[in-house]
Amino acid sequence: MRWLLRLVIAAGLSAALVGWVTDWFHPVYGLAPLLGVLIFRIGYGSLASFQAGADHIPSGDPEPVDLAAERTVYWCQGCGAEALLLVRGTPMPPRHCGERMTERVEVPREA
Repeated sequence: MRWLLRLVIAAGLSAALVGWVTDWFHPVYGLAPLLGVLIFRIGYGSLASFQAGADHIPSGDPEPVDLAAERTVYWCQGCGAEALLLVRGTPMPPRHCGERMTERVEVPREA
């Protein structure tokens, strides 16, 4: 497959050079295969990222959190939003405003 891409690139560059030097045709027609190769490579690279699968999804059942023992709150430093943790699915904190939220564990006072 790589040899085919190299062949198309070489043919496109040589055709663009011949078209530019001899004025037989516009060099854009020689550069069109290169643009096609570029579009193919970007599309193939984008779709190849789907082969990774769902490794980022946590496995196993989520663990319920005992709110009487501790209260876990996530806080966004960007906008100040807070999220109360009721079920822990993964040890990673959630994202908000594009950044990871700060974890804050509160222990309730005894009355």
